[in-house]
Amino acid sequence: MKKKYVVIFSVLLIVSVLIYIYISKEKDEIKNTETKVNTNGFLTLMLEQDDGTYQKSSSSLWPKTGYIFNNVLSECENGDELIWNDELKTITLKSNKSDKCYVYFDKYINPVVNNVTVADTSTSSISISVSASGGTNNVTTYYYSINNGKFTSSTANTYTFSGLNKGTTYTIKVYVTDTSGVDSSVYTTSAETENTVLLAEYIKSLYTSQGSNGIYYHTSSLANSAEDNSYRYAGADPNNYVCFGSDAATCPEDNLYRIIGVFGSEVKLIKASNYSYESWKIGGDNTWSNSDVRLALNTTYYNSLSATWQNKIATHTWKVGGMTSANGYGNGAKTAYNYEVGSSSASTTDSMKIGLMYVSDYYYGATNTYWTYPGWNSSENDYRLALNSNWILLKSNYSSYINEWSISRDSSGSNSAFLIMYQGYVSNSSINIAIPTVIRPCFYLASSTTYVSGSGTNSDPIRIN
Repeated sequence: MKKKYVVIFSVLLIVSVLIYIYISKEKDEIKNTETKVNTNGFLTLMLEQDDGTYQKSSSSLWPKTGYIFNNVLSECENGDELIWNDELKTITLKSNKSDKCYVYFDKYINPVVNNVTVADTSTSSISISVSASGGTNNVTTYYYSINNGKFTSSTANTYTFSGLNKGTTYTIKVYVTDTSGVDSSVYTTSAETENTVLLAEYIKSLYTSQGSNGIYYHTSSLANSAEDNSYRYAGADPNNYVCFGSDAATCPEDNLYRIIGVFGSEVKLIKASNYSYESWKIGGDNTWSNSDVRLALNTTYYNSLSATWQNKIATHTWKVGGMTSANGYGNGAKTAYNYEVGSSSASTTDSMKIGLMYVSDYYYGATNTYWTYPGWNSSENDYRLALNSNWILLKSNYSSYINEWSISRDSSGSNSAFLIMYQGYVSNSSINIAIPTVIRPCFYLASSTTYVSGSGTNSDPIRIN
């Protein structure tokens, strides 16, 4: 008798309901390969409402945007398993029996860009700062675009657009993405680059390395420097001419000035040629505030300027305590600077518009090779050697045997002040001296002074506004 073997196969019914909810980075592109809610009634769609409760949806379509699957609440009455695949955005129902399941979706709160602030602008750049808030998830990435260009991603909420054109308005767009890859709406604003550049910033932009374009940046790492973070011109004849006091197409020689340097936000000028000959003080002491030179500069000279040009000159606090002769010309530039205007200087000051150059201004006008040289010594191994490497020395004085006053008194006594000698060295002399002595107005421009044009040569001086 043949045995009949009956093999009974249990068939496990696997019903898979695939919900493809793919939200593209492109805001308007939605891909959904199975949008119908199961019509046999064993799957019920439950959507979260604004008040936090859930209601059965009568829609025959699965939600495309604005919701996130809730794996805690989503379940089947008979214990069948609902599996969520977050990568594929699919739900799989594993079941071998009749069941009724509830699929819950929470309202998804998108991240939001609250505000975009323009933090800074220049003639070629715009810097912005973004305030954004996460929703269901935290913000993770920021996207930046200018003039409808390609978005650039960053984890920082600040961004600088560079290489822009001056005086141009740009459209800026920003959006953010959260940890689930959900985007905010695009925030749009506009900003304009500066149409003008501050003179101080223009000069700083010419500096690329020590000595480039005749400029030295006096940081603490620059040997023998002033260490005051100033940008000073040095060398035989740098392109540091400025036309001041005239708008003529060809700048008159008498209106040519030269830039000593940038100090903070102010640019310091000195007249390129002699203004007049003055005694420091006849019949008095060497206190700067009572000097005949100060009076001549801040009355006669200042009043010779029109109101427009007077307003371009800053009222500045000058150090006028002076220094001893040993510190003034017996050592190098750094020593003179420290005792004249630096950290070791006296506290005596004068608030005024017009002054004269400091002795240390003269020293630092030479290339850095000479900054360790004394202003004078008996062996002549001093600043006379820098005669042809220092633009600030008025060369016309050499043929005329005329010296030039500095602003600094000799604090060793009460009757002398420092001179820049026509041969190039530094000395002191009686303030009652009657022989012709040059004074050249020196002053700081207001920090709002802007660069207009010019390369800085004698024939093409910088024009300012």
